[in-house]
Amino acid sequence: MKSSAWPLIWAARIAGALRVRQTPQGSASVDLTQRTGPAEFLASGFIYGFPDNGVEADTSIPENLVTDIKFRASRAGGAQLPAPGWAVDGYDGYVGRFNSTLSNYRTTRKYGGDFILLPHDLWGADGGLGDGTYPGDDGDWTMMEEFYAQLTKDLRDNDMLPGLVFDLWNEPDIDIFWSKPWEQYLEYYVRAHEIVRRELPEVVISGPSSAGSPNLSADKWDTWMAAIAENDAIPDIYSWHQIGTWEREPDSTIPDFNALRARHGLPERPIDVNEYAWPDEQNPATSAWYISQLERHNLRGLRANWGSGSDLHDTMGDLIFRTADGYLPNGEWHMYWYYAEMTGDRVATTASSDLLFDAFGIVAGNVAKILAGTRTVQSAYEIKVSGLSALDLPTEGSVRVRTLRFDWEGNESDTGGPTDLGLSDVGYSDDTLVLLLSPPDNSTAYAYEINV
Repeated sequence: MKSSAWPLIWAARIAGALRVRQTPQGSASVDLTQRTGPAEFLASGFIYGFPDNGVEADTSIPENLVTDIKFRASRAGGAQLPAPGWAVDGYDGYVGRFNSTLSNYRTTRKYGGDFILLPHDLWGADGGLGDGTYPGDDGDWTMMEEFYAQLTKDLRDNDMLPGLVFDLWNEPDIDIFWSKPWEQYLEYYVRAHEIVRRELPEVVISGPSSAGSPNLSADKWDTWMAAIAENDAIPDIYSWHQIGTWEREPDSTIPDFNALRARHGLPERPIDVNEYAWPDEQNPATSAWYISQLERHNLRGLRANWGSGSDLHDTMGDLIFRTADGYLPNGEWHMYWYYAEMTGDRVATTASSDLLFDAFGIVAGNVAKILAGTRTVQSAYEIKVSGLSALDLPTEGSVRVRTLRFDWEGNESDTGGPTDLGLSDVGYSDDTLVLLLSPPDNSTAYAYEINV
């Protein structure tokens, strides 16, 4: 190797002496013998991120920047536009937001993605409503019923039902999006669910899309589950956000969610993590970590979008950036591009015991690919890759491993494709190969290709 900043790949039987200097903080594992289903690119989505184009699909972003990451889904509702929403100015405040939503829907469907609708944004509760009018104020549901009558009519009249997910309210557990009593939200949720089921029976419903991820001690999660169980208002897709280390990670939240679901006798359903990653988590390393967590638990994920105003409606959740000459991909886009190239069968993985390092792996024929990254930390970790015999290799010997590095220089810097660090002949034994990753910072991700 030419630089200590590059990942060092060593066989377990010869690495001991060097690891006195570079002791790994922990180990992730990849088991090539356990297939967990075909690759589905579950993490390739984002909230907002497409430019508005009247009511038509966007044509400004080059199509390959969307298709090359195998885009799966977007989520929008006309937020942060001059039109203030239904609650502020009735239909006149709503129509501009609806037109933006229609444009974003048509862009999403052009690329075959599902569109997750945000009615709270059409209402006007996108951070600026404060103590303004919310559905059910003073026990009066008339405005909410008029809003839903207009919205469901517009969705049907504009042929927006295919691929539509109706997300009943965003982050109701925090005051910026729902500043009224929690009991009022629960009644709203049940009423909204009933209206959508009645008026748009073919549409998929998701909820609660809470900012706080499932936690056994979270009263709002417990009371929401009690309300939907009692009122037969169970969504087709459960949803929440995984943003920041304080909300833990799917390895922790999924067991808690399943325990809460069992407590209330609720059925198993698909899950959307429809916003993931705090701003300082949006880099190749931590996005690779999120991908690994989402894929392990079969969670569809959408990147959070931290833009405001017109910036919210652009740049695909900061995977690309705009210059005078058009759009360019940044270093994180290139990592998602590689992730989209990981076709084949997913394999079983586990994160490091401190949950700060993770890996995602696939097998296609006799080739394995692994994507790995840390969560906002710069530390050495190792990946124990077991089951090399699944690649028609002997249980001990030597195998060629190609290493790729994904660099990061900020949202508005095109680092180019991954840096190919070349091939290494790596020894292994007991059907297990050990890879040592030693990143130069807390934002660099790596990929490994075995038996290429």
